[in-house]
Amino acid sequence: MSQTRDAATVGPDPDLSLAEIWAPISENKNKLVQDDYGIEPKAVIPLYEEHEVGDKISLYWGESTVVPDVEYELAAGDLGRHEIGFRVPWSYIKGAGKGDIPVWYTITPDDADAPVQKSTRTFVTVEAVAAAVEPD
Repeated sequence: MSQTRDAATVGPDPDLSLAEIWAPISENKNKLVQDDYGIEPKAVIPLYEEHEVGDKISLYWGESTVVPDVEYELAAGDLGRHEIGFRVPWSYIKGAGKGDIPVWYTITPDDADAPVQKSTRTFVTVEAVAAAVEPD
């Protein structure tokens, strides 16, 4: 989608489902532990009923960092799906640090006059942002 958008972002929209982050090794939901370090977790975005071809979903990790590698434009084949999954590059996780990190997404409609929708934040507990050091 190459349109310029002047419409304001509304939200958070309580009707949008929360993003979920699934740890790759521990299989925790919304929690990354030392065993998960360095392996990209999966972000799952439930699709909303009114989604349309051309709508763009963008994931944010941390206070305001959009994850450019996790932007997705809905295609015709997505219309029957209930969710979209992405891998989150570890560099963004490491950049936001440890703690309870806010994660959310926006939906930019293909219609230039429609407002950008923003989900409520999910908090992901990040316990490891560096490789464990083995004792001598």
